[in-house]
Amino acid sequence: MLNRYRSNVKGYLEAIVKPLVRMGITPNQLTFVGLLISLLGAYFFAQGAQRIAALILLFGSLVDALDGTLARITGKTSRFGAFLDSTFDRISDGAVLFGIAYGGLVKWEIAVIALIGSYLVSYERCRAELAGSGTLAVGIAERAERLLIIIVTALLNRVDVGVYAVAVLAWITAFQRLWEAKKRLS
Repeated sequence: MLNRYRSNVKGYLEAIVKPLVRMGITPNQLTFVGLLISLLGAYFFAQGAQRIAALILLFGSLVDALDGTLARITGKTSRFGAFLDSTFDRISDGAVLFGIAYGGLVKWEIAVIALIGSYLVSYERCRAELAGSGTLAVGIAERAERLLIIIVTALLNRVDVGVYAVAVLAWITAFQRLWEAKKRLS
């Protein structure tokens, strides 16, 4: 849902990216930096430092939004870059939920349910699009929404509530995508 508003901030993202272009930073390098930032956030969750982790993830989210903009501005869009970005997003999602559970901030079972739901949302989109559904960006909790929930609740020192919400909303989104894929592919 939040991805619909990306065009509203396109100009701001391009302004942020221009110095990176002058520095010769590539989109894939930026994708890698985004992953490292997410892993740092996961580490702070594992230490129980929710607010610090949230601020790091907020910064990491900005970096994650910039790699695609950088690729478009420099003409370096590639299928591998899109694949790398998606792969690193899955690693980041897993690391963050692992860090939250490892830090004792939520029960392992809930983190696993949230992670499986999150991965399923991504997998369904990929699989449906490969089967010919067209872009399947539907559902109430795509990655941006799930990450925002984690960040906001961690800033409130209640990331446990966020993980419970992500667990529920990811599965609702998975069922929404399943239903939409059935309509499009039948």
